[in-house]
Amino acid sequence: MTKKTSKNRFRFILLINTLAVNLCVFSQSPKEQLAIANAAKLVSKNFYEEVPFTDKQGYIIIPVTINTHTYDYIFDTGGFNTVTSEIMKNANLLPLMEVEAGSSNKIKSKIKLSKVPSLQIGQTSFEDVGVFNFDFSVSPVINCYTNGGLIGKSVIREAVWQIDPQKSVIKISDDLSKISIPDKSEKIKIRLDKTLNPFLTLIINGKKEDFMLDFGYGGLISLTEKTASNLKMNNPLTIEGEGDISANGTVKEKTFAAKLEQLSIGKTELKNQIAYYSASNNYNLLGSELLKYFIVTLNFKDNELILSPYNDTKADFETFGFNINLNNDKIYISKIFTGLNAQKAGLLVNDEIIRINGKQGSGISNCENYFQYNNILKTEKEITIQIKRGEEQKEFHLLKNTPFN
Repeated sequence: MTKKTSKNRFRFILLINTLAVNLCVFSQSPKEQLAIANAAKLVSKNFYEEVPFTDKQGYIIIPVTINTHTYDYIFDTGGFNTVTSEIMKNANLLPLMEVEAGSSNKIKSKIKLSKVPSLQIGQTSFEDVGVFNFDFSVSPVINCYTNGGLIGKSVIREAVWQIDPQKSVIKISDDLSKISIPDKSEKIKIRLDKTLNPFLTLIINGKKEDFMLDFGYGGLISLTEKTASNLKMNNPLTIEGEGDISANGTVKEKTFAAKLEQLSIGKTELKNQIAYYSASNNYNLLGSELLKYFIVTLNFKDNELILSPYNDTKADFETFGFNINLNNDKIYISKIFTGLNAQKAGLLVNDEIIRINGKQGSGISNCENYFQYNNILKTEKEITIQIKRGEEQKEFHLLKNTPFN
């Protein structure tokens, strides 16, 4: 995780929401379905190891080996484990049942549920791991982050994991005492629900609210519409276009952003933080941007989260006033922030991006273009963007806004 400020984090990170919680009856009972979905067994004993991870715009990418093939996986505390159809074929995995799974943006789909006999993260071995068969075909941008899928909560529950953003390593053990906990760390109680979603209580604008710890969400705070209403958010910013991107697809809806008066996680207060909310959100989420401020130790077997602060807890928020997404053919404007520079200049949702600051992605993949453009949007203070709208091409020069200052 970068040590730089997170002022662009929410602005440019896609929200890959968790495969979650609605398992519906087909030929098996919900209890039988859930038993497979939650299945995982740690095989390694008396061990400690360090596994490097890659930070891809806020998402933790780790190597996972299945049947001698190693894949890039998103480490997702709020998600179920997944495999692609290619992995199903390579590992000779058989579908055990079909279920209906919903994402936290409420889109549902019917998918196959299977088990992986054995997988490794580094040298740490797990057996009998329940997995959903997902190819992310309706959300192709997810495949820019992973060619495997999600490593989720059933595997995470089986071991102790310390995510160190300063060293870009995850320390894994079967014994908390084998992992060094920095001074001034704080233990925070978590609760696992029947689908192993981890919940904790935060104080936000003076009120206690329950949040799911979800590293499949690339920002810091996402709220349900009900929570946002109860908190009486002041002067929210309206965002038009696409809502959250999930494994099941994307909804078209308004999203809102507001500056929090107060956000406390345990004894630590995070300052100048922005919360996002929309009608489709099922849960309040605490996401992977937590790693901008803390070394995070996950000890789900003992129902605890250990936070070790290492960075300034004050954030700044800047944006050009738009988000981008991709499909199989193009990279395009997916969201427009009402009243900010992009909208004032005349950019529209669905405008196709041709180049930004002269950078045109000829000869490289859509994913490489996507990451290149996001890096420009993250690091630059002003841009020239060329777009295509129908048969017409247009050029815009934009400066960043600081809307909540």
